[in-house]
Amino acid sequence: MSTILKTVVAKYLRAGRPARGTRDAYHTTLKKWRQWGGGFPIENLGRKEIREFLDWIYERAIMHEGTNPGRTANKARENLRAIMAWAWEQDLIDTLPRFPKPQEQRDVAGRHYLTKAEVNALYFATHKMKRPRGWKLLIPVGRYWRSALVVFFNYGVDTGTVWKSAPCHEPTLWRHVTWDRQSPDREVKEKLPWGWIYYRRVKTGKPFYRPMNRVVHAHIKSIMPPAPDSNAPVFLGGGSRSNTRFRHLCDHAGIKPKTNVETGENGSWLLKDLRKTCATYYNAHVPESSIEILGRSVGGVTYRHYAHQGPLAFKAIMTLPHPSAFASLINGFDGECPCCRRRFEDAS
Repeated sequence: MSTILKTVVAKYLRAGRPARGTRDAYHTTLKKWRQWGGGFPIENLGRKEIREFLDWIYERAIMHEGTNPGRTANKARENLRAIMAWAWEQDLIDTLPRFPKPQEQRDVAGRHYLTKAEVNALYFATHKMKRPRGWKLLIPVGRYWRSALVVFFNYGVDTGTVWKSAPCHEPTLWRHVTWDRQSPDREVKEKLPWGWIYYRRVKTGKPFYRPMNRVVHAHIKSIMPPAPDSNAPVFLGGGSRSNTRFRHLCDHAGIKPKTNVETGENGSWLLKDLRKTCATYYNAHVPESSIEILGRSVGGVTYRHYAHQGPLAFKAIMTLPHPSAFASLINGFDGECPCCRRRFEDAS
């Protein structure tokens, strides 16, 4: 029985339930496939047809004055390869067709991660953050943001995991933090002296039990009330416009806007860029560890069902080199300049 690509794409997206932007990208590739004239069954799809399809996309991008036609063709290649690999795993096709080599593309479209010097500047700039309207807590709002920066840098969490800025978000609560040596997840065999933290990804809902290294442990302890409510959120001060506050924090830190090389336009830094920052430093520290730590979806039966990446993530988290500012709290210099010991005054 023959199967067309449209049917396979629908089943693939229904099985994986990717994010909306990912679904739109696959539908765009499917639309180009129909425009090219790919109405034949996927069982008859070979390297020759794939090459002609990708060459058509490349030439079409040039015709429409695309700024990076190689990247446009390679994106369609990645989508089509993922679909065909899934169809092969599901026994919809007998063999996986060979794919032509990717086109040359311009990879750099601007720097989308923060350097450690910029993270240091953000950390110390939290002392300049103004108290939100109605703030009655004794702990200044900047201390919550310093702890949040540490968590973003170590785990690459979503913004909704830290602050509940939308009704669908599930923020980290105090009952999700445990100080035991043993993880609440009994499948995790590693033990450590600083405890564990639990959270879910916003997009997929996948749960994670992550170890707290010394830096994370110290910062979570610094915002812990004397008798924490187990149902209360750990991090406060984000509000419904946390990205706006983060932009103001970048202004206080003197961080220049990020520039898109293709368009030359400047854009504001967002909290999701901290997730990209986390992935950048984990990949430099322990290759491939960011896939497991950030909870990214990976194709392939072997990786998803057989490869156990927990120990790799544990090792990466416990040995990750941190920006120097994160050690201020551990060394007893919280609220002081590390070089001249000048006291920072939190803004009122």
